[in-house]
Amino acid sequence: MRHGHMLRTMVLSAAIAGSLALAPQALAQKHLKQNLQDMVSASANIIAGQVLSVTDGFDNKNRPYTEITIKVGQDVKGKYAEGANYSFRQFGLLKPKSMGNGKVYLGVSPEGFAKWQVGEQVIAFMNPSLGGGLNSTVGLEQGKFVVSNGKVQNQLGNLGLFEDMTAQGLSPEEANLLTTNGAVDSATFMGLVGKLAGGQ
Repeated sequence: MRHGHMLRTMVLSAAIAGSLALAPQALAQKHLKQNLQDMVSASANIIAGQVLSVTDGFDNKNRPYTEITIKVGQDVKGKYAEGANYSFRQFGLLKPKSMGNGKVYLGVSPEGFAKWQVGEQVIAFMNPSLGGGLNSTVGLEQGKFVVSNGKVQNQLGNLGLFEDMTAQGLSPEEANLLTTNGAVDSATFMGLVGKLAGGQ
């Protein structure tokens, strides 16, 4: 019993160390103060679409990953066509996985990483490649938005999303977003994202 507990602790410690070593840029972003303008600027792609699949496993270097595939409705930065599939892998498994012989691998995605569900409508602000075949949304959970009933918000409830942004050059509807707490109108949000991305 004690040996099993020690083994599980060692596996968990290795998983945490691995997450820090494999994705330091992504983990560091959790602590950055980013508003929507910052996130647009930092994104390689901004994908709006439906989550088609969420799977996990180990790559050819035995690193745990969760793979997300989104059917693209729109890529604000224009790199992916409507109807294309956009896939990426973030560090960690969906849940602990039995390895056989009574061993359980505990290396799930660290706290703060975006969580994904098949069928949900999302807007994903994607980092440039982090290297090693792994990636994440900009600001981790900050950069993954769910669209529901015409409203959109990220896993932080849009906290700080419009902080320090100016209304100059915005429509009245877009300017109104800057003072709205919580979920906001999805069409107006996407219009604002497109406007912010237009100058890049």
